Amino acid sequence: MSEQAIGITRAPGSVRRRRFLVRYGVYLSLLLLLIVAAVGTPSIYSRNLLFLILRQASQLGLVAIGQTLVMLVAGLDLSVTGVLVLTSVVIAQVSGGQDGGIAPAVALALGLGALIGIGNGLLVTKRNVPPFVATLGMLVLVNGATLAYTRGIPSGQVPEALGTLGAALGPLPISFLLWVGFTALFSLLLYATPWGRRVHAVGANREAARLSGLAVDRTKIVVYVICSLMAVVAGVVLSGYVGYVDRYLGRGFDLDSITAAVIGGTAFTGGRASLLGTMAGVLLVQVLSSMLLVLGLDIEVQLVVKGLVVIAAVALYSSFEQEA
Repeated sequence: MSEQAIGITRAPGSVRRRRFLVRYGVYLSLLLLLIVAAVGTPSIYSRNLLFLILRQASQLGLVAIGQTLVMLVAGLDLSVTGVLVLTSVVIAQVSGGQDGGIAPAVALALGLGALIGIGNGLLVTKRNVPPFVATLGMLVLVNGATLAYTRGIPSGQVPEALGTLGAALGPLPISFLLWVGFTALFSLLLYATPWGRRVHAVGANREAARLSGLAVDRTKIVVYVICSLMAVVAGVVLSGYVGYVDRYLGRGFDLDSITAAVIGGTAFTGGRASLLGTMAGVLLVQVLSSMLLVLGLDIEVQLVVKGLVVIAAVALYSSFEQEA
């Protein structure tokens, strides 16, 4: 048999393997990391540390849900950390630290989050501002407004009742169950509703979607609003965990949420995303961070490792797609 014939018979199997790695690579990587952790840093399997990992993962995971949706339509949102801090300030100021003020405080935070999402969406769709520039500008605007309101010294106490979001329900944190619930909800919306099909169509080919009669701009704006609202939800959970206003609340969540989405198989170019993959990506990032902390490595080293992981994930997914 000729080499050409052999190549022809092998091609389908090679394509299937590459597609398998694109679809399930993040889960295999997470499993491998957990095995390495069991050997190299077994202390992370203590009950208390596992609980802490899941609680911290849920805080990042709520942000990553919105980030994944935005990236699905070929966007990006760097303003999420500004929304986190703004949420904390609003909750503390409106509620006055009292449990009875939680409802109006959260309602106002959600309203402001929606306005920020609309602003991001309008800049990207109506003014054709690149998502990176638009959301970075919005981040600066939100941070500036927050600092101006607080006169540069954000302060205040968060209602104690919000702390229950980080408490345990059985062996799991309530915030983790909340994350799982939102992941299930948006997975259902993405894969079992007409809205989800529109989002995929817009992300895969914006111009083709427009020619098909889809409301491309409106779809993108809605996705940016959802992203900001999920950041508000994460801000509520994180504020309850911290217990007071912190100007560095959720610092790094913008890049970490992008990292988790990319590792989970979300394409920077849009059209491909998996919320379950993002969930695995968040857990992978959190377990990796915990391992590096247990090993006593500096934050600079952690950032380098995360950067290498993102580069490797993007390179692998790109090569697999090109060869498939």
